[in-house]
Amino acid sequence: MTLARFLISSDTLSRAGSILTLTGREAHHLTRVRRLGPGSLVELIDGSGVVAKAKIIRVNRTEVDLHIVEVSEQQNDCLPINLIVALLKGDRMGWMIQKATEFGVQTIYPVITQHTVVKVDVEKTGRYLVRWKEIAGQALKQCKGSLVPTINPVVSLEEALEKVSYVRTKILLWESEKKRSLFSAWRDQGNNIPVAVIAGPEGGFSREEILACRGVGFFTATMGRRTLRSETAAIGAVAALAAMITCKRLQGTASALLPGT
Repeated sequence: MTLARFLISSDTLSRAGSILTLTGREAHHLTRVRRLGPGSLVELIDGSGVVAKAKIIRVNRTEVDLHIVEVSEQQNDCLPINLIVALLKGDRMGWMIQKATEFGVQTIYPVITQHTVVKVDVEKTGRYLVRWKEIAGQALKQCKGSLVPTINPVVSLEEALEKVSYVRTKILLWESEKKRSLFSAWRDQGNNIPVAVIAGPEGGFSREEILACRGVGFFTATMGRRTLRSETAAIGAVAALAAMITCKRLQGTASALLPGT
């Protein structure tokens, strides 16, 4: 039977010893939602790949004490996808981060572009980052993943381009591209990984931004004839890339098992 999972901070296990106390949202989820009690086994994850199996030993209204039974480190299950996405309004950014986490995106770069609609408040971006990381952590619980994506602070598009300069495959989603599909853009760069994919703002990219991306090796690609919302384009591209990368890996494994290969 699959054990219920609960999220802890990255340094909790190293400080806890054999007994750990769960509080706040996760304690409420354990006692009020999952209705677990003493003697039940659960899993604790910290988003860094560490998983602990623990037994509940005491429950009260605000806290849950657990005995750590076993600690292990899971294999990195992230896909080598770096997602650069223009800052989105309201819940749309949170939704995009949730789905990107479920697919296993490695890194997310929220960026400001010339046509970004969101008014950027430096103080608020710090709070946004905390919230986005919370959303990613909760998504990790649901998808049974081991690592959360690295979510970077909001930067300019130019800064993000510098950070992914090492990436072997670079794809820019652009509504004006009519000939090259996402698949073709990946194939034309040798089906190589890691991949960086850029999804623009509601107002699209400026001519200068397109030239800047092309200048550092990005191939423009279309997602089809329809005009998609930014978050839809981003997750659609991530889903397609995840499928292609998984297929490549599975084919590689199968080939390695064939006689004479």
